[in-house]
Amino acid sequence: MRELAQSEGPIVALTSDPARAIEAGADDAGGSPDEVARRLAARLKATRAARGDEQPSAEPMQTASGKRERPLILVVEDDEDARMVLSELLRPRYDVVAVGDGEEALARAAELNPDLILLDLFLPGMDGFGALTGLRRNARTADTPVIFLSAQGDAETKSHGLSLGAADYLAKPFSEQELMARVDRTLKLSAQKEHYRALAQTDGLTGLPNFRSFHARLEEEVARAHRYGHPLACAMVDLDGLKQINDRLGHAAGNRAIVMLADAVREELRDTDFAARYGGDEFVVLLPQTSESQGAQFAERLRKRLAQVSEQAGLQVRGSIGVAAVTADDLDEPDAAEDLLRWADDALYRAKRSGRDRVEVLHPDPPAGI
Repeated sequence: MRELAQSEGPIVALTSDPARAIEAGADDAGGSPDEVARRLAARLKATRAARGDEQPSAEPMQTASGKRERPLILVVEDDEDARMVLSELLRPRYDVVAVGDGEEALARAAELNPDLILLDLFLPGMDGFGALTGLRRNARTADTPVIFLSAQGDAETKSHGLSLGAADYLAKPFSEQELMARVDRTLKLSAQKEHYRALAQTDGLTGLPNFRSFHARLEEEVARAHRYGHPLACAMVDLDGLKQINDRLGHAAGNRAIVMLADAVREELRDTDFAARYGGDEFVVLLPQTSESQGAQFAERLRKRLAQVSEQAGLQVRGSIGVAAVTADDLDEPDAAEDLLRWADDALYRAKRSGRDRVEVLHPDPPAGI
């Protein structure tokens, strides 16, 4: 110890006799790993403050495409030393944001949408159970995996945490190896779950969202349009002559035609628009903040683009498109979502009946017999 004390760096000793270690030249000492970790964290913090070093950025690093370079972990721990130790342990492999209470955790989680939350059970004000309940009530954080951290590791406490939706439970004190193993396992399971969810909501041929995904988005967009008083347009698109293509050139050519239509739709979308394969050779597009006339302009651009790319590919592909829109008055109706879809479908039927390869717009109250 006395030889080590001659070194330039500070020494923190793990010993059952802290006083003797300090007498022998240690800068600090503790009787347990947790105590030493807290003392070490405090010394690191003090050293940084004395040097005027900047703290590591609390915001996750992102690529040019907006994706994170590393998973983001939100640490929720009221003890400042423990919070710092956790952050220091995790930061070499993950981006870390640390907060000290449940209310701030809910706000930061909704803002950052972290990949994982390490949540202390005992917090000032709102405890960990309350914070987890709040996370699950927010659509943005409802599926975020949470690992509880607590010195109270009895079966009843663990069972209650897991029943509320926690992914795992880590009893204090824990080793660095156990912490990293559980974090890594939870992140991998979450990524796998998200992968399968995406597959379940994606059309395998075109890569666009499928029928199931569309209906969930339809309800969201109608609710958003109603909240802000914006119009919402819908375009139903049908591939003309798919049966003839299949009969003459085979189903591979038919699938190619469907993909061409999907690509044409995708190229015309704005960032706020949403397109899905509705089934077979039919597609549907939601156009937020778009009036009936603006929806018709979108549909005409799409029809012309489809004709252009089909000629370039040497495959005769055309599309019929029906357009409808709901306004603030229509959105007061309880069946606004169903009405919008039905009107667009009726407009599509009229486009096909009127000769195909055309756009038709249907008003909310069409003449009888349409």
